[in-house]
Amino acid sequence: MSDDANFKNTLPLPLKARILIADDSRIVRASIMQHIRDRFDIREVTDGEAAWQAILLDATIRVLISDLTMPKIDGFELLSRIRSSKVQRIRELPVVVITGADEDAERERASALGATDFIQKGVNAADLISRLELLVKLSTTRESLSETQATLESARTIDPDTELHNLGFFDRQVDKLISYSRRNLSDVALICVRVELSMPQSESWEGGIEQRIKLVGRTLAASIRLEDLGTRSDRYEFCVATQTNGLSGVLRFAARLRKVLENVDAAGPGVEVWTCIGVATLSEELRRGAEELRAIAQRRAQQAQANRSRRIVLGAAEGAAPGAIDARPDESSMDVSLALALIRAGRVNEVVPHLPRLLVQIDPLLKLLRQQRELQSTRSEGARDDQLQGVSR
Repeated sequence: MSDDANFKNTLPLPLKARILIADDSRIVRASIMQHIRDRFDIREVTDGEAAWQAILLDATIRVLISDLTMPKIDGFELLSRIRSSKVQRIRELPVVVITGADEDAERERASALGATDFIQKGVNAADLISRLELLVKLSTTRESLSETQATLESARTIDPDTELHNLGFFDRQVDKLISYSRRNLSDVALICVRVELSMPQSESWEGGIEQRIKLVGRTLAASIRLEDLGTRSDRYEFCVATQTNGLSGVLRFAARLRKVLENVDAAGPGVEVWTCIGVATLSEELRRGAEELRAIAQRRAQQAQANRSRRIVLGAAEGAAPGAIDARPDESSMDVSLALALIRAGRVNEVVPHLPRLLVQIDPLLKLLRQQRELQSTRSEGARDDQLQGVSR
């Protein structure tokens, strides 16, 4: 045998397209399988529910051949589930229905439900194979088109330089997040981070700065969770949207972003990054949309930058006087968790007025500590007395 022949024999065979046959009649299934087994990979089930589960779980199924009268759920219900599915792959699956010669009413009903084609029991093998090959090509073409559309959509929504969302897509997604939060009584926080770079004079040219800012964007994209949203909102500015259950969590998240961007060579080796952060939350005013919420966070970050403040600006009243960047939390909102978060964020002055209230909150803990110390002291004294008695004996 020649080398060319040996090479051809080692090539992997092309994968066969998978056909699902759903029929409670073993004879019908066997007849169809005998016609098409050489051309297709076959999977068979005996009822409509099993067919539905197979379609849900097996994305390689290209065509369904189904009877109309089956146990559990019949072919009509199966068709209805397929065509009403939210999954595009399932919704567009070609369905070939097996009917009898005198079943005109059933054929019309199945056609109205979205059947792709019909075959009669005892169909000619060549005709069946020809139809299935055409439907397989249709299914494969649709899948390729969907993948292409997904790629194009991703290219339109993701900035390849920073791997963050484009601003328009970001705002649309934040609007959806806001609607969800209103329905579920949760909160949304929008964190704006303005960036300043300190870099060698030799690299401070326009193109070099832009490349460094893009690196910061990539670092930010890698630092947020999959469920969070991020965008580059201005040349030296980034915004992140996240769902939150409380102010302390927002401050911890913002502080973590600052730590990452300032401490991990986010803009490359030798470049120092300075961040000024402003935060706006939906709970401040529930009627706000994404663009308005983002604009408020941006203004607060700009205020922090103008005042050279290291504080995370949160909850500032509009029109506040310079230096009064942050509105202090009201007394009822202050708790130990928030106080710790404010201290970590460098906002100690806001905690001081609430120390009496905080002491009341931690008083049970302090009492417990005193009790444990007294108990430990009593045990130590008892142990010393036992030792002294042992010596006196």
